[in-house]
Amino acid sequence: MEEVLQDVDRRLGRIEQILRTLATKEELRQEVARLATKEELRQEVARLATKEELRQEVARLATKEELRQEVARLATKEELLAEGERTRAHFNAVAERLEAQLRILAEAVLSLTRQFDEFKAETNAKFAEMDLRLAQLEAR
Repeated sequence: MEEVLQDVDRRLGRIEQILRTLATKEELRQEVARLATKEELRQEVARLATKEELRQEVARLATKEELRQEVARLATKEELLAEGERTRAHFNAVAERLEAQLRILAEAVLSLTRQFDEFKAETNAKFAEMDLRLAQLEAR
């Protein structure tokens, strides 16, 4: 009998330990009060889309086949690389033509600058000659 009482006492001790971790009625009431009511849940559910609305929205989306067709129209990586090479070659050709034209233009500007410098020197020399003649005439 002594053993039975000790066993009951041990079991009771374990139960008491478990009971300490459980919530009280008041704690449960407070937690339940924080939960949504049936009416609040109904209102929230009413805001959600219906199956029919979802079906309509899904029907508007492209099908796998439509997506495949659209993707098939897109350029491949190889096509993009080839187009890039063509564009680069065209750009290089245009750049070479522009460089050649700029060289011609630079040569023309240089030539005109030389001609202007020569004209200026000739004009200055003629003005100097005229100044000298005028000075001689005034001296007479």
